Amino acid sequence: MVAYTPQGPEFADRAPVRIEREVVADVSPAAVWAVLVDHRGWPDWWGEPLIRCEPTSDPESGVGSTRRVVLKPNVVFDERFITWEPESTWAFTVVDGPRGLRSVVERCTLHEEVPGRTRITYRMALTPSPVLRPLMPVLRRPVGRSLQTALGKLADAARAGASRP
Repeated sequence: MVAYTPQGPEFADRAPVRIEREVVADVSPAAVWAVLVDHRGWPDWWGEPLIRCEPTSDPESGVGSTRRVVLKPNVVFDERFITWEPESTWAFTVVDGPRGLRSVVERCTLHEEVPGRTRITYRMALTPSPVLRPLMPVLRRPVGRSLQTALGKLADAARAGASRP
């Protein structure tokens, strides 16, 4: 792993590479938030290549809390939360990860369109290393597809969780 340049929340709007997808879920922001903050449950709805997502500090402490994410085959990212507004917005910056990237911020926003209907917007913002930069146009499409699929599964998981007694 290499150290990344940690960024603040504004990086999500000014990063050289931004990949964003959204989905509308027929659930409340609270139902979506409950799935998002269940770090260990991420592999259940995100799917491959996500293997593991574990808090490395108190997961309820919000801004400043940390977690470790492992992707197949054994790619590790250490993340620190930089925004934590329950049922509205969270974002993290990657502090350590594999070579190829320099900075990463991922942000998820929840907007209640009408009661029981939430727009989920997820943005990946990054600075690739010079070696990876030429590949970004090719990688953008499959990463976007994977993100769109994950958001659909997030919506399904939120609906399933909301329907439990």
